[in-house]
Amino acid sequence: MFCWENSVMKKIRVTVPEDIWRLMRNDTEEFGINNNKLCNYILDRFKYNKKMDSEKLLETQGRPVTKIIQFDLNVSNREIYYDILKANGVDVEAEYFRELFEIYTSKFKYQIELFIFEDRVKSILEAIKEKKKLRIKYLQRVFSVEPYFIKREEPGDENFLFCYDEEKKIYSNFKLKELEIVSVLEEKIKGKDKKFIESMRKNFDPFLGNGNIVKVRLTEEGYSLLKSLTNYRPKLVKKDKDIYYFEAANENAKLYFRQFSKEAEILEPKELREEIKKEYLEVLELYK
Repeated sequence: MFCWENSVMKKIRVTVPEDIWRLMRNDTEEFGINNNKLCNYILDRFKYNKKMDSEKLLETQGRPVTKIIQFDLNVSNREIYYDILKANGVDVEAEYFRELFEIYTSKFKYQIELFIFEDRVKSILEAIKEKKKLRIKYLQRVFSVEPYFIKREEPGDENFLFCYDEEKKIYSNFKLKELEIVSVLEEKIKGKDKKFIESMRKNFDPFLGNGNIVKVRLTEEGYSLLKSLTNYRPKLVKKDKDIYYFEAANENAKLYFRQFSKEAEILEPKELREEIKKEYLEVLELYK
């Protein structure tokens, strides 16, 4: 039996996977609550019932909208379909499939991506284990690469293959869902900058900023967007009032801040500012 004085502070220390730690940290930022409040809220809500059914609150607005999912069994599933039902003790087929779909949709997006592209992931991991090079197709181009690891961006929900692009002679990130494995080559990985690779593994940056600082002025609305547009958000180095300093390659920063429109002004580097200025002038011409 657990017993302690109410006046004694109880500190809980829990080791969790890195992804869970990052997701919870991002929630504290996005929802404007501190870590203590979030953890205690989770304990309070789940202490006797480990179900998150908050969406039922919305049912007071009326019956929830329902949709029908319909599909045809493929040959392999059709041949063993009744064995599947028997092995799982299924009485009502619809209930069984609702449970399957609920399990699937309860996962994080990056987990679903790994699930959908499991064969691709296995091929990449096998090549990494065997220290073999890969030939991949990405955006209609074929690359020969040295694969090092698969990882997702800190606040994002997509997975990347971090590797060395032999054609461009640079380290690169390729989105897992957009690449295709052409072949696993017999040619062995020679190994490049092991210290840098390990550093990237620990502090993964899909933007590959490599020390390039992008200086941006954000409006209040821009700051709100920064908190909500977490996918591929560049690493924030420091903030000085309404000026924010991010570490990111110019091209990646340009892609990210396009979403902000007039709520973000790129101040530096000068060449990036000029590129964006030119783009906006071209857009303006379209609307004249």
